[in-house]
Amino acid sequence: MAGIVYSIKKNRLERSYIQGFEMDEGSDRLYLDPGTGIHRLYTDVIDSATEGCEWGRFSFASSLTENMAMYVYAFASDVDSWYDNEGREFYLADVLKSGEIPDDEKKRLFNNEKSLRFVGRNDVLLYRLKGRYLYLAIEILGTGDGYIDRLKVDLKGDYFMDAFPAIYRQRDSFFHRFLSIFSSIHSDLDREIENLPKLLDPDNCPRECLSVYATWLGIDLSGDFLTEETERLFVKEAHQLNRMKGTKQCLKRVIEIVLGESAIILENNTVQSYNTAKDAPKGYLYGGGIYDVNILIRKPLSDSDRRQLGFLLDQFKPVRARLHLIPLKDTATLDGETYLDMNAVIDGDEYGVMDEGMEIGDGVILDE
Repeated sequence: MAGIVYSIKKNRLERSYIQGFEMDEGSDRLYLDPGTGIHRLYTDVIDSATEGCEWGRFSFASSLTENMAMYVYAFASDVDSWYDNEGREFYLADVLKSGEIPDDEKKRLFNNEKSLRFVGRNDVLLYRLKGRYLYLAIEILGTGDGYIDRLKVDLKGDYFMDAFPAIYRQRDSFFHRFLSIFSSIHSDLDREIENLPKLLDPDNCPRECLSVYATWLGIDLSGDFLTEETERLFVKEAHQLNRMKGTKQCLKRVIEIVLGESAIILENNTVQSYNTAKDAPKGYLYGGGIYDVNILIRKPLSDSDRRQLGFLLDQFKPVRARLHLIPLKDTATLDGETYLDMNAVIDGDEYGVMDEGMEIGDGVILDE
């Protein structure tokens, strides 16, 4: 059974008893509810499927404030139920996960010679515990922000003792516990190395890594403007975007990734013949020099979103190009005999009241 690790992740946490914690939807992290001073977690039973199983190490990551006290309880047994005086069977896991049973009664299960209690520690040795079923509990007292994460039970616990003669392999001896310090460091580092491919995978890595990977590829995604899904797509397509950098196709693809829809890109150098025509309209859209690029966006954007999108587009535009983001309004459709220009918009009816109670008729439209 060497090397077996039980990870207490979301599926097991959902079957556990949780009080004063809020589960993060996107991970296995439990955040402390700052509105309460009592936080308790009774994990679902861990079944080793082996009678008299010897347990190794329980560890988890935590972030707590200084005024908080943390207690860890552990209990192992070869039986998972008992009978009361009336012959009714009770399962230990059901008792611990019940919200109707007082917490003092639950703690009595951890108050015997087969149980362990630790104060202020998130990495503990379970060498004294033997039994097929393992029950764990975490209690945090005090108000404030914090979390617990990456809960796992290492069944082996120590990987160095096997390298020594049998006379030195006394379980839970001073030598055993001393070597466990270095064994724990080695096993944690070994798992980190094994998880490196997952850590470098844009589809599975933590979100915090995405902006770093984008920086490696020459893209700045700072500003908390993009969703997590959009950031992952940016990183996955970063190589191809860099290959197309400075082209119209690249700008269109960046807009599609951010907004989820395409935009209309007009380059002034391609409409110079139209601009020089006598009847050409003189306005913002077709104004400017040959380096001006007008991007017509169908999706409404706030001023902040426009600045963020412009910041991203500036990283992929041609060197001298000046980009102008122009959000389009909802357009109206005329009959089949009438043609509207590309940026022509007919405003919807707007009704108002003039001074002295004079109303404006339905056929009058106020221009902005």
